Amino acid sequence: STTNNDRVPSKAKPKAAPGKQGKGTRKRGTTAKVSTKKKTPAKKTGKTAVKKAVKKKKESPDNSQNDPYLPRTREMELLSQETGPQYVMGIDEAGRGPLAGPVVAAAALVPQNISGVVDSKKVTKEATREELYEQIIVSPNVLWAVAIVDAARIDEINILQATLEGMRMAATHVIETSKTNTTVKKEKEIASASRTGCYVICGKTNEKGEPIMGSTIYTAVSTNKKDDNSCWYALVDGNKTPKEMPCECESMVKGDSREYAIAAASILAKVTRDRLMHEYDKMYPQYELGRHKGYPTAAHMALVRSNGASPIHRRTFAPLKHMTFDDKGRIVEDSE
Repeated sequence: STTNNDRVPSKAKPKAAPGKQGKGTRKRGTTAKVSTKKKTPAKKTGKTAVKKAVKKKKESPDNSQNDPYLPRTREMELLSQETGPQYVMGIDEAGRGPLAGPVVAAAALVPQNISGVVDSKKVTKEATREELYEQIIVSPNVLWAVAIVDAARIDEINILQATLEGMRMAATHVIETSKTNTTVKKEKEIASASRTGCYVICGKTNEKGEPIMGSTIYTAVSTNKKDDNSCWYALVDGNKTPKEMPCECESMVKGDSREYAIAAASILAKVTRDRLMHEYDKMYPQYELGRHKGYPTAAHMALVRSNGASPIHRRTFAPLKHMTFDDKGRIVEDSE
């Protein structure tokens, strides 16, 4: 059925043929009155409006900095397919480049549009990112998971593989969390510098935004069989997708600045990692980790050369890979 707003407006009456004067035409020699009032087009409603909005957004230049939140362009395309998925999650990471600390990957399904959800790198104030993080995890019917892959694992399998592994872990636990019971829980899952190894924190809420279930899994490798997860799909930021994903997926270059679900995941990953680095700063104050978050600034590298390496420093990253350390992290030899 169509509403009044969905009906196609009737065509305008054709002009009178030359030499004939139809009803309402002006006499020869008179001046036509020009109306300055702008016509307001009838609003489209329902599915038609969604499709037209998606098309318009796709054709227009990227104006994510001016919008209250990023569009769901690819998500809507997938959900509109007759044989497509029912749920689309976004996946992103934080912390590939630093010399110290974990790489953090997040996956999120966020049904509610939250003002301010754009690429976390464009949200320059840490306090604003913190507010967005809290809004995301208590929004109605949200599903999220954040995987923490530590420096030891990064040195073992390299940063790219560690990042992809974290993404796979996060995606797997979003799907597994969706299958858990609906018991309301009061405690909130958080990452902590006191935890060691690789693990995942995850959670979901009910229609009121109340936390339902959360779990922490201490594992670097998780089961990734697709089973019957055909109702799920993942949009992965970047140009690569992890192998053995628990559902169908696709990569999206600069997806964190193009797609809402990926931007939401980027905020979860960024805030989680920043929180961990602030905690590590208290554990290892000599490196000033709270200032640079472990990134290879000149000040950070100078502090490594004077203090050696901490347990959370990545020994396979330059300049540390050119150094030899004793069992306490002190530099024995620097070949650079």
